[in-house]
Order: sequence, then C-alpha cells, then structure tokens
Amino acid sequence: MSGKISRKIAAKEELLLLLPGIDRVFESEPAVLRIDVEPVMVIGDIHGDLEALEFILGKKQEMNCENILFLGDYVDRGPQGTEVLINLFRLKLEDPEHIFLLRGNHETVDMNLYYGYFEEIGFDRSFLSSVSRTYDKMPIAAVLSGNTFCVHGGINGTGSIEDIRKEEDFAFPYLWNDPSKRPGLTASTRGSTVKEFGPDIVDGFLHTNNLKRIIRGHTALEDGYRWWFDGKLLSLFSCPDYVGLGNAAAFVLFEKEEIKLFVFGK
Repeated sequence: MSGKISRKIAAKEELLLLLPGIDRVFESEPAVLRIDVEPVMVIGDIHGDLEALEFILGKKQEMNCENILFLGDYVDRGPQGTEVLINLFRLKLEDPEHIFLLRGNHETVDMNLYYGYFEEIGFDRSFLSSVSRTYDKMPIAAVLSGNTFCVHGGINGTGSIEDIRKEEDFAFPYLWNDPSKRPGLTASTRGSTVKEFGPDIVDGFLHTNNLKRIIRGHTALEDGYRWWFDGKLLSLFSCPDYVGLGNAAAFVLFEKEEIKLFVFGK
C-alpha cells in the first residue's frame, strides 16, 4: 500500500511539472481544431485505463500513423487517470502538430469530485484545482479534412461551429449531449441541463457547416462503437471492460473520408 501511495505522489508531482507547458500549448489552440493531415486515429473515452491507452499507442506505432485525436474523458472511473494524463500531455508536448486532445465532460471538477479522480489523487483539492485550470484551456471539437466533426458529447442545434467557445457555459452541450432517435432537442436522463439531439438536428448541423458526419465519444457501448442516422454519426468508446461491464472497446482510422473500425478488449 505504501508503495502504491508513493507512486501516486510521484505521478502527481510529474503531472504538475507538465502543466505550465501544456497550458501554453492548449492556450494557443482554438476551440475547434482544423486537422487536415491524414491518416488520423480517433480515440474515444479512456477513463484512467492505462493499459488500454498503451495498447492504442502500440497500434499507432504498428500502423505507422503519425496523427491521433482523443475525444476526451481521460480520468474518473478507472485507477490511473494521472498516469493517462502524463502520457497524453507528454505526447502532446513532444509533437503538438500531430497529437490532439479534446476536452470531455470528465475534464471538469464537478465530475472528478464524485466519479473517482478526486479519490485517486488523495482528495487533494489544490492539485485538482491546478489540473482543472488546464481543463479550461483544452479545445472542444475538431474537424477532420473539412468534412468530419469530432467532439466528446454531441451538438446543440443546427448552428455554426464558429460559435463554439472554450468557456464552460458555451462548451457544456458539446461535452454532454447525446444522440437520440427522437426528433429535435429533447430531455435527457443525464440531467435537466443535458439534451438529446435527433436525426433532424444532425441533418441541419451537417448542412449548416458543410460536413458529412460526426464522430463522438461519451457513451459506454457493448461493442465499443455504434452507428447512428444512416452512418452520419459514429459513437466510439475506447475503454474495455468499463467498470466491470465486460464491453469491448474501439477506435477508428480515418483516411480519404473512409472510416476503418478497430475493436479490441473482448
């Protein structure tokens, strides 16, 4: 137990040393990234699963894919959120032009207090406050090759992506909202401020922004992925056996407007 605690203390110290540099990188990036390099690996939720992250990075090396986009939710629910952040922030600092990290709904203090990360870091409020200032600087969404919108949660209507901001009030729907078969923007079981968006909203959003599809994370899935709306939206989840559910995990290789799915962990 003492060895585990000492490793956690060392990991926290290492992460704190990375924060000033990663803050500067995130501050230099817009709320919506424009990624025009290919191929790109797209990764869903990791949730403190260091083994899953290492598997994915091994596949990146095996596939000789320079570019990788993570859709958020790096901490909570799993035991090694700090180590996941260390690995991802190191990668970003070493290669900021090819490593892309979006913010998820678990990159917020409110979620960390209740879903595991606060406990992982020894209930250290000062440390969490430092990490949360980094969360606030992270980009919210990305557009791949001008045609594919990538985000952690979802969309908030049919408006322009130019209106997306990093401030939490603006970012909230993109971190939280979910697809639904019901038309329009409707209530969600996740809470009164969260919405579900239907096929008509997706069609309007894609038309307004001259896009072809959406790739998002946020939802645990038995097979690691799920297609919606006749292939206009793909939901990804990259944390296998999430909280003991026995689910598979998946990631995507995006190239020349084609999506190749890779399923692992089951």
